[in-house]
Amino acid sequence: MRPPISPLPFLTQIPDWRAPTRIHYPWDALWTVILTGLLAGPPNILALTQWLAGHREVLCQHLGLNRLPQQAMIYRFFWSLDQHLPELQRALLD
Repeated sequence: MRPPISPLPFLTQIPDWRAPTRIHYPWDALWTVILTGLLAGPPNILALTQWLAGHREVLCQHLGLNRLPQQAMIYRFFWSLDQHLPELQRALLD
C-alpha cells in the first residue's frame, strides 16, 4: 500500500502573498499548522485557534517554531487564500 500523497509540496508552491515585513512564520510551517488544525476537525476558526493552542508545545517542537499563529493571523490567512483561489486551484490540480 502506498503512503498518502502530502498536499504540502503543492500548496507551498502558491506564491507567498504576505508582506515581507509582517512574516513571522515560514510559509511551509504556516501551511502545516493550518492543515494539521483542519484535519483535527474544528468547525470554525475560533475552534481551530483553540485546538492549536491546546497542542502548542507539540506543534512548536515538531515544526521548530517559537510560537503558533494567533486567531487574527489565521483569519488573515483564510481571507487572503480566498483572494488567491486560482493559485490554490492550480496547486491542488497539479
